[in-house]
Amino acid sequence: MALCAPYDKTGIDQVQAERLSMSWIERIKSNITPTRKASIPEGVWTKCDSCGQVLYRAELERNLEVCPKCDHHMRMSARNRLHSLLDEGSLVELGSELEPKDVLKFRDSKKYKDRLASAQKRDRRERCRWWS
Repeated sequence: MALCAPYDKTGIDQVQAERLSMSWIERIKSNITPTRKASIPEGVWTKCDSCGQVLYRAELERNLEVCPKCDHHMRMSARNRLHSLLDEGSLVELGSELEPKDVLKFRDSKKYKDRLASAQKRDRRERCRWWS
């Protein structure tokens, strides 16, 4: 007596019968083994908006946000633009002690205080990156 009982009278066992009943795409997909996805840290690479070239973020910053392949100028914040134009240590910020106030009691989907706090948080992150 055989270890594998035949599936039908043709002598095909169950595994072979299932394999034969698969479509050609299922057979190809069953032979493909998934590979581990490479872990790339967030923010290391970026893509040019114009030509689609993948660019190293640090190199793009050294190139003042200009794509080396197509010379497309990426968006740059006002603070970064000032940093690129002024000599280091020559910036004198006026009115930095002034705080914004909501004299109109502005109302929207978000409170003005919440919008202000998130904008200041973004600004602090950017200041740390460029002016430290």
